[in-house]
Amino acid sequence: MSGEKAPEGGGLPRVKGRLPFETKATPGKAAAKQGALLLYGLITAGLIGLALYNAFVEGLPLASPWVLAPAIASAWFALRLFMIRGSRG
Repeated sequence: MSGEKAPEGGGLPRVKGRLPFETKATPGKAAAKQGALLLYGLITAGLIGLALYNAFVEGLPLASPWVLAPAIASAWFALRLFMIRGSRG
């Protein structure tokens, strides 16, 4: 070997692990999450109402873009609502 000493125990040199860090609680994080839930919930309900109105009151066919677009958008907002509710933060 060259002039380096092997660590005691004969293994590789020990690498220090990362130190644990403290997560600081953001003051407005809970309020922002509640606001997002409310906003996405209102948008979802409004789009569902719009799709139902166009389909049943206006009598548009279900395959009409005026019915499909709000229905698909409400499904997307409902998915986002579900994802926000399930987040661990």
